[in-house]
Amino acid sequence: MKRDFYLIIVVFSLLSGCTYFSRSSSGDVVVAKVGDKLLLRKELASALQGGITKTDSVNQAKDYIQRWTKQELMLRMAEENLADDQKDVQRELDEYRTSLIIHRYQQQLISQKLDTVLTATDIRQFYDLNPQKFILDQHIVKAIYIEVPKNVAKVDQLKRWMSTLDDKSRTELEKYSFQYATKFDYFNEQWIDFSLIRSRIPVSITSPDAALQRNGFIETYEGNKYYLVAIKDYRLIGDKAPFEFVKDRIANLILNNRKMELIDELQKNIYQKGKDQNLFKITD
Repeated sequence: MKRDFYLIIVVFSLLSGCTYFSRSSSGDVVVAKVGDKLLLRKELASALQGGITKTDSVNQAKDYIQRWTKQELMLRMAEENLADDQKDVQRELDEYRTSLIIHRYQQQLISQKLDTVLTATDIRQFYDLNPQKFILDQHIVKAIYIEVPKNVAKVDQLKRWMSTLDDKSRTELEKYSFQYATKFDYFNEQWIDFSLIRSRIPVSITSPDAALQRNGFIETYEGNKYYLVAIKDYRLIGDKAPFEFVKDRIANLILNNRKMELIDELQKNIYQKGKDQNLFKITD
């Protein structure tokens, strides 16, 4: 890194048209200067990544110096053109410091005291007691998708396999797909957003509700390809989401609720302790 650093200094010296850099009052080399602001060699070195090639190190140094210079020039312009009250940011800094310290303390308490154990009963109970939280804003389906060349598309047989989908039908469908299909997916039999299916077939579905409710299949041709989708189950916008579709989200909701309850209890306890110890006074 030391050799790279001297190479950086030489390169920047050539770019700036100077043979040598000046030094600061501390004796360190000044890499760049904007007005009274100095960028020192040690500051540049600490900003660079280690373990990279000399060429990359030089380029990284040049980029950093350019960004530092532009920022300082922008700051200089802002200082010259803003009114004094617009440049007084102490209140914002104090508020940021306050919120940051409180947040870090809360996170420390959460990591120490939050009950993160969730049972299947916890998750199911939350789902049953909060139906309004799980209203769908998109159509979802369980589906099987296949795309095959038109000349080998056994349409009736494919529909029978995809309709039944018992062990024998699944085996036959997978064998056929392995041999002929250009694309095949049954999405691990999970609920998926219907827009994923719509993006895969070359036909515009103007009424998704009707397409899903019609007969369980969506099929179309384009060029030499045949596209077939078997809709095994579906839920429409406005329906309650199936438990399987939201159970992972429920776990996050429960933990988030517990966090909020923990923080609320903490605030109440701190307030009561301050009151008991006469640590504050609220005047009318």
